Amino acid sequence: MKDAESTEISHEVKEAPITEHRIESLDDIVREIADRRLASEFRDSIPPERAEVVRVHPDRIEPTDEFEREARTAGIKETSGVLGWSTNLESPAHIMKNDVPTEIATLIHEDAHRMTHQETLREMTATPERRAIYEGITELFTQQAANGLHEYVPGECYPNEVGRAEELVTEVGEQKLRDYFFKHEMAKEVQRAIEQVEPPQQ
Repeated sequence: MKDAESTEISHEVKEAPITEHRIESLDDIVREIADRRLASEFRDSIPPERAEVVRVHPDRIEPTDEFEREARTAGIKETSGVLGWSTNLESPAHIMKNDVPTEIATLIHEDAHRMTHQETLREMTATPERRAIYEGITELFTQQAANGLHEYVPGECYPNEVGRAEELVTEVGEQKLRDYFFKHEMAKEVQRAIEQVEPPQQ
């Protein structure tokens, strides 16, 4: 591991308050950085009880063969270009082993999925168009939480969808979109804005 990367990890761990969770492996460090960045960026929006469920059921960082095997078991037939996937709050997400910045960003993305309010999730996955916007919002939030992370390059995942999410921020404001995503607040206002930015159904 490069010295700069070691410094980054050390810096990240010092930024957040000390927790009682044990660090026993390199993967634990990566998970801890992702968790603390997500918690720090969205502390006013993520309900603590949902964040705690994610910490109690930590994500799995898997080598490619295991990642693909688990994906097939879950019914995901095509894993080309897939960095991670998740199913619900209580089940750990699956993250493909990668470079450290990519693992951290993917953990943030999948944990944002896991902590999405169930009613918001239902509304945002009702159509392929809504699902695309949902991925864009999730990736926009990932970029915000990963901002400044050593060697992290934003904009590589869901660039068009992130553009739609940024339009939503312009329409309703950052905090309202966060509260809709994590707490299903301001739902009617955000839904009206989504109708304005979503592409026509195919």
